[in-house]
Amino acid sequence: KKVRRLKLATTQNFNATLQKRGVVYLSRIPPRMGPARVKTLLADFGSISRIYLVEEDKTVRKKRRKAGGSSGKRYTEGWVEFESKKAAKLVGETLNMTRVTNHKGSIHYDDLWNVKYLRGFKWSHLTEKVAYERRVREQKLRVEMMEVRR
Repeated sequence: KKVRRLKLATTQNFNATLQKRGVVYLSRIPPRMGPARVKTLLADFGSISRIYLVEEDKTVRKKRRKAGGSSGKRYTEGWVEFESKKAAKLVGETLNMTRVTNHKGSIHYDDLWNVKYLRGFKWSHLTEKVAYERRVREQKLRVEMMEVRR
């Protein structure tokens, strides 16, 4: 493969578009709702560039399945990045504490959106947080393994 050099103007344009993006926080994801469903529901307000949903803890899932609950994946919280800050602000203001859907036959009819626009928050903050938590978890595992070996 041939490696091409990046031009300064293209990198500046890319950084400028990153500055125009807005992030919305979803504090609760209804059961049986995944990233694809979230994207289709929120895409009416503006174009979405990225979505990150946190899966529920493995121990919680195990308890739920043991008690007779559904075996599907569930998500606890999430972040959605919109192409424009204006769209993200609009979603944060209009969707907060409203019904997910108005169709009475839908499984999400009784669920409410809990949405907040994160002012000054960038996607890089989220990726840094996730990477830091992963490093901390690996470090704890290493320490535990050292204790077991002794």
